[in-house]
Amino acid sequence: MRRLATTLLLATAALATAQDVLILQSGERRSGEIISADDTTIRLRVSLGGDDAAPGAATATVGIPRANVESIEFKADPERDARLRNATPATLFQVEIDWKRQEPWLSFPRSPAGAIGCRLADLLLQTKDPAKAATAYDLFTRIEEKSWSDQDKALAKQGRLRAMVATGRAAEAIEQAKQLAEETEDPEILIEANYIMAQAEEKDLRIYLEENPRWEMDPNVIEQRHALYNRALELYLYPALFHGSDSIRAARGLWGATSIHRLSAKNAEEAGNAPLAKAQTSLAIETARDIATLHSDTPEAKLAQDFLDSLTPEQLATDLEAEARKELEEGIADSPSANTAPSETTEANPPPTKKPWTKN
Repeated sequence: MRRLATTLLLATAALATAQDVLILQSGERRSGEIISADDTTIRLRVSLGGDDAAPGAATATVGIPRANVESIEFKADPERDARLRNATPATLFQVEIDWKRQEPWLSFPRSPAGAIGCRLADLLLQTKDPAKAATAYDLFTRIEEKSWSDQDKALAKQGRLRAMVATGRAAEAIEQAKQLAEETEDPEILIEANYIMAQAEEKDLRIYLEENPRWEMDPNVIEQRHALYNRALELYLYPALFHGSDSIRAARGLWGATSIHRLSAKNAEEAGNAPLAKAQTSLAIETARDIATLHSDTPEAKLAQDFLDSLTPEQLATDLEAEARKELEEGIADSPSANTAPSETTEANPPPTKKPWTKN
């Protein structure tokens, strides 16, 4: 207990003085400001008056062999953290400066370098510039290989898949996503892998509908349409169904599902199948409403609201959720076993089945 209290006291003191703290292999702690580093030496600016010296006291720069350093407690930087949270592609150069400052510490425990690098790579992808996407791929790859943090490595792995798609390597990204979906138990990596596969399924569905606009009239191709449609929806809806608290990814997947419904509605309308077009539009409306209501703080919420605003009052009058609730209530009221708990062998409790997005 005394050792824990001492450790917390030392860490608090280091934070209060806004200093970096080098923990040496010998157990000694050296406080100061890291000036630079290379493969062999870390240069630390230290106060000649010690840790308790008054501001403005004389300083000196000392070199410490990197091999002698076990880990580093990096000083807090609230301004940098706020800058990273609010960064956009327009302020990308500021994040690049932060990355260059922290890059040498990527493999050091407690270093923020991996998180900063992932943020920079995300911003590079947001520019939609192929050259910057290639840089993002290289950066994600380096973080995945060199970072000390498992969390940063997982983020980098997700980002690398997105960068592969952005650089024209979608087929390779899809194959890796399929492999990850079979092997990983990390929900964040699984969500990203499923999303990439969902995009591929949507692309295949679009091509299929272009080649088979009246698929419902050909019994030889109906099954393939249903398989593509259902697979895309399953993959897009995975985060909303199983990780709904992850609002950003849940909204992204729900918007993907909305796209599938709208695509199907457009195809049905062009083929003269009015009932199917109406049903698919209704599903798109309900999914968009879920985004706007449940994930209102996401970019997809605005997209969903713009879609809803583009519809006619007649289209918006459909409320599948209310209709389903009414049917359920009427079914329960009419059921002779309404007051009887279902047994484990009834359809109310079907045996568990393997989902296509889960690990074997």
